[in-house]
Amino acid sequence: MSPFRSVLVAVVAAALPVVALSAGSSATSLPHLKLKKSFPAKDTVLTSSPDAVRLWLTEKADLPATKVTVTNASAVVVPTAKPTRGASADAPIEARFAQALPAGRYAVSWKTMSKDGHVVSGTFGFTVKTAP
Repeated sequence: MSPFRSVLVAVVAAALPVVALSAGSSATSLPHLKLKKSFPAKDTVLTSSPDAVRLWLTEKADLPATKVTVTNASAVVVPTAKPTRGASADAPIEARFAQALPAGRYAVSWKTMSKDGHVVSGTFGFTVKTAP
């Protein structure tokens, strides 16, 4: 093996534990805030309009940084009130609808920030179907 190649192999071998350690530490610093459940739940078919979208998260989110957007099947934004949260520790974030939703498919996009500053977001859909 040439001297250059021997040095290169030694450098790479020495760097591997540092790279592995760095990868492990960044994995533990990923945001822990996640969506536990929602109302309406993902892909739910409701027989009447919900009064709000509610999001239960795994930890308390920064409410001023929270945004909830609901769009209909034509991608038109459905008016909602500014997101709020009740006083209890497990209270959901809630975005109330300005008026009842007509039958149709809806998409919910949400975005918030965890207490450690990581921005977290997600989307899900639901359907409102008039009762037969």
